[in-house]
Amino acid sequence: MNGTIRLARAELRKLFTTRALPVSFAIAIVLAVGSVIVDAMVAGKNGAAPLGSDASVNQMLKFGAIPCVVLLILGILSAGSEFRHRTIIPALLATPHRARVFAVKVAVIAGLGALFGALVFGLGEITIVATLAAHGIHHLPPGAGRLYLGTVISSACFGMIGVALGVLIRNTIGAIVAAIAWTLFVEQVILAAVVPHIEKWLPTAAAIGLTNAPGPDPSRALSPVTAGLVLTGYAIALLVAASRTTMRRDIA
Repeated sequence: MNGTIRLARAELRKLFTTRALPVSFAIAIVLAVGSVIVDAMVAGKNGAAPLGSDASVNQMLKFGAIPCVVLLILGILSAGSEFRHRTIIPALLATPHRARVFAVKVAVIAGLGALFGALVFGLGEITIVATLAAHGIHHLPPGAGRLYLGTVISSACFGMIGVALGVLIRNTIGAIVAAIAWTLFVEQVILAAVVPHIEKWLPTAAAIGLTNAPGPDPSRALSPVTAGLVLTGYAIALLVAASRTTMRRDIA
């Protein structure tokens, strides 16, 4: 137990002594709060739903993907950088149980992802409540709590997926480019247009099902429970593959 705690502290120390974490978190918070303000400013204009309506507030709540992308990148950096800078070698020499080192890294990133998802959504929701209150509106549409929980789960899962990709690919730049391209372009543009019945079962679509309110056509997205199970399944499958790879490949 003491060894596991020491590993967890070491992982947190490595994360909080890099610029990537505070800069990424600051950018994510600014984007989340900024997107709420922009959506509030354009509400009721050019055909947009009026401010305070369920459609308008649901649009303002669509910032759950931001912490997911941040944790995906941080997960890749936390694992891939270990191989890039060869810091994984002394880590495994000090603790030769590779499975434990890998498990602690995953747990730390998942916990950080959950906390950050909760923080970002909380700040965004506070901004929404304050904005609506300034216009005499004092209610949120049903389901806001579900979106909060969905953002927490999605952020944790994408952090774990990032760790798995960082271990499997070991090239941080290549892994980040591939992950972002798949998430934002391949899934959302190509597959959504060509095979939408398959695309909704992929990780990004599952995250959208967790972090966004249902659209006008609910059949195009997974239910929150199904989306959570699917996204968790992808995270576990990739972690299993990465774990087997880490324990068998030469680290040098």
